[in-house]
Amino acid sequence: MSGTRSALAGDELLAAARRRVEAVRAGLSDGPAPGELDVAVVVADLDVATFIIGVTDFALSLPDDQRDGWYRSFTRAVFLAGRPASASARHPYQHTTQSGDIAWYGPTRRGVLRPLSLLLRAFQGPAPIEAPAEPLAVTVPGPPTGHKVDVAIAVGGVSTGAYLVHAHHLIAEAVLRRLVRPGDSLRIDHRQVLTAGEFRDALDPARADSVQTRITHGGADSDRLRLYGVLTSDRPEGGH
Repeated sequence: MSGTRSALAGDELLAAARRRVEAVRAGLSDGPAPGELDVAVVVADLDVATFIIGVTDFALSLPDDQRDGWYRSFTRAVFLAGRPASASARHPYQHTTQSGDIAWYGPTRRGVLRPLSLLLRAFQGPAPIEAPAEPLAVTVPGPPTGHKVDVAIAVGGVSTGAYLVHAHHLIAEAVLRRLVRPGDSLRIDHRQVLTAGEFRDALDPARADSVQTRITHGGADSDRLRLYGVLTSDRPEGGH
């Protein structure tokens, strides 16, 4: 029986992952697809709440053409260890957190950020990540909207570097789809494991316009899909 449940869960994750690929390929607007765009994130010190707000602010700051181009590039990003202020003379960043500990570069054409990547090493951090034990409550800067966004992120066996990748994809794509907007309230819950059964309602295709997921291969069993993140908004994609 457990084998049957596992197979069903795998089918649900595969279907949800395919829906994401189809949505990304369709893009956020009509017309020809823009060229592929890359982002680099330089991290001096990681505070999870600061990182989440920083991702949100960065994605909200992008003009429409960059939003669509980066979205169709699967919000690709590389994470580098360094102090943004030290690198800014040669590599000006486009966005930074208030603390100045995390900065975003791009989105820009593939290859433009390569000199920055060669200058700095990949950000590592503890493995597994030292995630907050209690749920985080953060508010996106802006006039309060009353909208609520629930975020669940898996951290069991997840390194800090992998966490940055998963959380960045999840939050950035939700913002680009306008599931998250200025003034919204986010509740972030870090859990060891996210199961398809627990989030069956969120994985339902009928909920796709108000849900963002992060599903990919990873961990010791790299042939099996794992649910790394679920974001549920109380507004539909593009809604008010």
